[in-house]
Amino acid sequence: MSIAKRLIILSLTLYVACGETPKKEEIIDKNSSEEKLSGFWERIGTIQTVKGIPVDTVYLKDTDPGYRQIKVFHNGNVAWINNVYDSLNDWKSGSGMYGKFKIENNIITETISHATGGGISWLYGGTDEKQVIRPTAFEFNINDNLLSYEFLNSNDEVTSGLEENYKELWKHLPDVTPNSSKIDGVWKRTFEIQYVNNIPIDTVSVPNDGKLDVHFRLNGRFIFQVDNTGMSSPGDEQWWGIGGYGEYEFFDEDSINEYAEFWSGGQFIPKRERRENTNRPVSDSPSHKFEFYSEDLFLQTQIDNEGNTYRGVVYERIR
Repeated sequence: MSIAKRLIILSLTLYVACGETPKKEEIIDKNSSEEKLSGFWERIGTIQTVKGIPVDTVYLKDTDPGYRQIKVFHNGNVAWINNVYDSLNDWKSGSGMYGKFKIENNIITETISHATGGGISWLYGGTDEKQVIRPTAFEFNINDNLLSYEFLNSNDEVTSGLEENYKELWKHLPDVTPNSSKIDGVWKRTFEIQYVNNIPIDTVSVPNDGKLDVHFRLNGRFIFQVDNTGMSSPGDEQWWGIGGYGEYEFFDEDSINEYAEFWSGGQFIPKRERRENTNRPVSDSPSHKFEFYSEDLFLQTQIDNEGNTYRGVVYERIR
């Protein structure tokens, strides 16, 4: 066995031995609300209600056709990202958040713990200290491929005399790839491996209290959020983190190309056309190759245009 292989296996063995054993996923009824909710959704409009009765629907394609917001739910995890870029903001790309959710009847409660871009301002309340994490409840309804989402205000007095309210309207995004794959799920970065001349020379663990890098991958779509607030200072570009949304395609059994459409965080990264507006998702970023050590742990390596490995990242499944 090569030195490179032994180095990777040793690092993973130590990690698994010292870490907690991931819990097995609970089996979800195919007809349950969580199963229907699982996947990617795009915000398409707003529903106006009066005394609980819908009276008008305003569509983003008519009022703000360039605006995009994508949300993903999977196995108790939730994330969203938008493409609102403003050069006047301290963060130069969009905003995003990551957290957990639970469902009771038609009420979904989100508990957001990490963010990028403008989401950082919400989590920190304009201060240098993260505020107490606040669960937020929403009433939701799924009708075929449409989702309505209404914030439940705990202060019933804050309503107009006509009891006018607004609901977010979302549309389910279809799968890009016809079949599920081993990389479908929610993943957290645990190690980063440095390479020189295709040989791994060092393995660095990712501090849980310093950085959270979470990736959602489901049937050809992805969202990732990297919260750096634990290892940077307010005012730094890195403080605002980085995130992205896009699609991917397999060009080999264990290799993909990604097509990122827009980003969030402190660094300005130009938006790109929707994938359906291009002939195919030809990636101008390096390809990714996967090597699984178990169903819950894999190594992702990045390959340059000359076929050289220059970066490796180990991801663990989030249950």
